[in-house]
Amino acid sequence: MTWVHSYNGAMRVLSSIENGKCSGPCRTSWMRNFKYALKTKSNPLKLTASQRKTMSARIKSLSGTTNPKRTIKKYSERKSPPYPANKNCGKKIKGNDGELYESKPNKNGVCSWKKV
Repeated sequence: MTWVHSYNGAMRVLSSIENGKCSGPCRTSWMRNFKYALKTKSNPLKLTASQRKTMSARIKSLSGTTNPKRTIKKYSERKSPPYPANKNCGKKIKGNDGELYESKPNKNGVCSWKKV
């Protein structure tokens, strides 16, 4: 796999990902490389501020998931909701088993999912 050295080249690759021409390991590799290029201070793609903003929005839309934790095994294979209870303390959310759960704190202030 070659590296893209310009904004236009990167946008062409993102278009091919969007159209389905690049999927599986190809997609994963390119997305990882582009996220790194946006994050690093060396700015390997020589992006301007507006190009950086456009590219990050495009990558975010292609990521396809609003909550990456849903794809992690420990969140997707349990009966309770696929979210950490501490970050949703006091909320009621539908679990993976279809039941309603509420995140309640214990005496130490640590929240856990309880079936309603």
